[in-house]
Order: sequence, then structure tokens, then C-alpha cells
Amino acid sequence: MTAFYGLLIGVAMGFFIQRVRASSPAMIVRNLRLENLSVIKFMALTMAVGMVLVYALNLVIPSALHFDVKPTYVLGVLLGGLVFGVGFGIGGYCPGTSVVGIGEGRKDAIVAMLGGVVGALVFTLVYTTLIAPLVKVADLGKITLADVTHLSPFVLAVIVSAVFLVAIKLLPTEVGAKR
Repeated sequence: MTAFYGLLIGVAMGFFIQRVRASSPAMIVRNLRLENLSVIKFMALTMAVGMVLVYALNLVIPSALHFDVKPTYVLGVLLGGLVFGVGFGIGGYCPGTSVVGIGEGRKDAIVAMLGGVVGALVFTLVYTTLIAPLVKVADLGKITLADVTHLSPFVLAVIVSAVFLVAIKLLPTEVGAKR
């Protein structure tokens, strides 16, 4: 049954990704240039809803979810974000949007997916020698925003979600367009 729920959520996400045209590299570029914020607003809404639902479910059924907090490697996150961002900007796809693009028949999405697989393979091959020592610089350990703020994760999720929802409401979708 768990796999069915995962499939259901995946199909729903794919539908909405396609609906906001996040599978279009041209739309991604418009969002990265801050000319159109529809994909950014969609992702913020997804995170806002997801945060509250996950932590609410955890309050109701604590054994339903397992949170495995990964160590916070500041340099590793910065370098990974840089590599991901450059690939995202050049290819116009992230892993999720490339799957939707492939479903739409976009050949460039197949190339983006293959590039991601090759990148993951290279990362795996050089991890122990090159990356592991580097990413552990500025290791903050397994720390969360809830640890830093001393708020419950659910309360923090509600606060962050509220901030996201206000930003979604206040920001225009088309930058420069009249509201």
C-alpha cells in the first residue's frame, strides 16, 4: 500500500509540474531570470503544504515516518548547490522535471536525465578520494532549524509555511505585470 501512495503522490506531482509548465526549459529559464515566478511559487506551495502535512502526520502517528537528518556540511552543500544550479541553468531541467519532460516526449529531457546519471556516477567514483574530505569542511553535524530555534518541528513548519504562503500571495507571477 505504501508503494501505491508513493505512486499516487508522484502522479499528482507530475500533473502539477506539467500544469505549471515546469517541464519546459524555456519556463525554467524565465523563472531563473525572475521574469516569471510560477514555478518558484509552485515549489514554495509544494514545500509549504508538504511540511505541514508531514509534521502533522508525525504528530498523529509518530511511527509512520522516519526522519534521518543528514549532517550539515556547509561547504559540501554550497558546492553541491553550485553544481546542481549550473546543471539546472544549462539543461533547464531538475530530476523531477526531466521525468515529466521525458513523459511529454522531449528529447532534451532524456539528455538531461542521462547527464544526471553520468554526474551521479562520476560523483560516486571520486567521492572517497576527492569529495569526502572537502565536503566535511565546516561540518555542523546533524542540526535542524528546530534545534537552532528551540521550536517544535510542527510549529516551525507552520511558521515557515505561513511565510511561504504570504510570499506566494504577495509576489506577482509575471514580474513587471500589474496585479
